[in-house]
Amino acid sequence: MRKQTVPELPGPDAAPGGLYRTKAFPFVSEGAVYCFGLREHLAEPSIPRGESALSALLALPSGTVYGLATGERAHLLYFHPAFGVTHVGPVSERPARGGALLHLGGHRIIGGWWGPEGGGLFRHETAAEEAQGLEQFRGARSAVQPIRLPAGVGGIAGLAGPTAEGVAYGLTLPDGHLIRTAGEPLKARVLARVAEAAPVLVLLPDGTLLGAFAEGRLWRYSPAEARLEALAAHAPCQKGKRYLAGVHSLIVGRRGLVYGGTSVDGYLFSYDPASGAVVNLGKPNRQSNVRALAEGHDGAVFGVAEEPQGMARLFRYDPDGRGFTDLGLLSAAFPECWTAHSLGSLAVGPSGELYLGETDAISHLFIYYPPLPRTSL
Repeated sequence: MRKQTVPELPGPDAAPGGLYRTKAFPFVSEGAVYCFGLREHLAEPSIPRGESALSALLALPSGTVYGLATGERAHLLYFHPAFGVTHVGPVSERPARGGALLHLGGHRIIGGWWGPEGGGLFRHETAAEEAQGLEQFRGARSAVQPIRLPAGVGGIAGLAGPTAEGVAYGLTLPDGHLIRTAGEPLKARVLARVAEAAPVLVLLPDGTLLGAFAEGRLWRYSPAEARLEALAAHAPCQKGKRYLAGVHSLIVGRRGLVYGGTSVDGYLFSYDPASGAVVNLGKPNRQSNVRALAEGHDGAVFGVAEEPQGMARLFRYDPDGRGFTDLGLLSAAFPECWTAHSLGSLAVGPSGELYLGETDAISHLFIYYPPLPRTSL
C-alpha cells in the first residue's frame, strides 16, 4: 500500500541578497521621483535653515509651481523647469507656522501666513516668472504686494475660491476669523468667526464655504445669506477620542464629494454636501495624521500620512473600489539625492505630476510622476 502524500506549503523564499529590494524596500517604486533643493542651480542657498518648511504649494496651468516656506521667517518661491527653485523673497520677518496660496486666475496669486506673532496676506503677479525661456541665466523675480488684514484677526491659514466674480475667502488662525477679499486693489474684511477652527477651508460648487472646528465637526457659511452654521457631520475618530478629534486637510473632488484627513487617528473620509453623509474610507497606514491631500487627474486621491517623530508616507486612494495603496517613503537620487522625513503640502501639476513639499529644518521640493496606466495594443 502506497504511503499517502501529505500536502505541504513551503515558507517564503530565502533570498538574503534580494530581501531588501523585494520585501523590505520602503520607498516609492511606482513611477519616478525627483528632488530639488530650495535654490537655483549653481547658486548659493538663499532660504536659510529653519525657514524652509514648505507649508503650501500651488501649481499653475503654465507649469510654474509656487511655494510658501515658513519657519523663523516666511518666504515666497517658485519652481520653473529651467531654473529649479527661485527665491522670490521674504514675505515676513516674523516666525510663521503655516500658510496658504490661491490662484486668482490669469497671472495673479494671493498668499498668506500665520504665526505666534500674527500673520499677513499678499498678492503676487506671476506673468514675468511664468513667461521665462531657457535662454535666461537667472529666474525672474516680481515684487510681492502686501494686502492689509483687518486688525486683530491673526494670520492666514487657509484660502478658498475664487468665485466667478473674483472673490476669495480666507481663514485666519489662531482666532478663526473668516475673511473676504475683493476689489482693485484687493481689500479684506471679516465675515464671521469660528472658535477653535481647523486650518482648512474649501469653496463648494454652490458657492458656500466649508470648514471644520472643535471635535472634528464641520461648519458651513453661506455668503449670499451671511449665515454661519455648525453641521451635524463630524469627521470620523476612534471611540472615546471625540474630544481630541480634528481635521488637518480638506479638498473638493471632481465628483462633488469633499475628501478630508483627520489629525488624531489618520483616517481618510468623504463628505457629501448634498446629503450630509460622512463616510469613513479607512486608514491609509498606521500613522496618525493625514497632513495633506490632492486629487489626481484620474480621480485618485493622493495623500501624506505622518505622525510626530514618524516618517511621512505617500498613499493613493482609488474611489472606484480598489481602495488604498501605500506608495511608501519618498526618496530621490536626481537632481539631488535626498530622503524626505516630514512632508506637509501637495499640489497636482498640469500633466498629472504631484508636487510635495518637505517641512523640515532643511526642506526640499519633490516631484512624483505616477506610472502611466497599462493599455493593451
